[in-house]
Amino acid sequence: MEEMDAELEEMTERFRELYADFAGGCAGAEEDGRWNGEEYGSMEGYAFAALSGAILSLIVSDGNVGERETELLNRNFGFDYTVDGLLELYGYAARDILSNAAENAGECARLIDKTDEELGKTFRDLLLLACDILSRCEDGVSEAESDTVAKLKKAIA
Repeated sequence: MEEMDAELEEMTERFRELYADFAGGCAGAEEDGRWNGEEYGSMEGYAFAALSGAILSLIVSDGNVGERETELLNRNFGFDYTVDGLLELYGYAARDILSNAAENAGECARLIDKTDEELGKTFRDLLLLACDILSRCEDGVSEAESDTVAKLKKAIA
């Protein structure tokens, strides 16, 4: 278990570093006028919404929200959710979260590609790393979680 915890910690640290680099790249794209902020708002904010929606869909896809998943979500994104809070959110928005996450992530990846292909690749890397992290949080991956990961990967391909 300690080895798994150490591996997850390394992965989450890598995620935070990659996200910081991504955010800096987004700011640069906006400063250079390569991102249409009037239409899409902040580039980082747009990507954050798609990324966090995809991650949330993965967490709630099996209807079960674990402590470790919640902790990783909070640490990586600066949220302050509780397990009960995520379950409540899932109860309100399950259909929207699960049906729109892959589509939103794919649309975001394509839009970022048009602005900066390297940032588009980084967005994809972030999403894939988040999927990997969350898949390792529990003792096993449910069929619903596997299906969600497959949909997200297909959407950003």
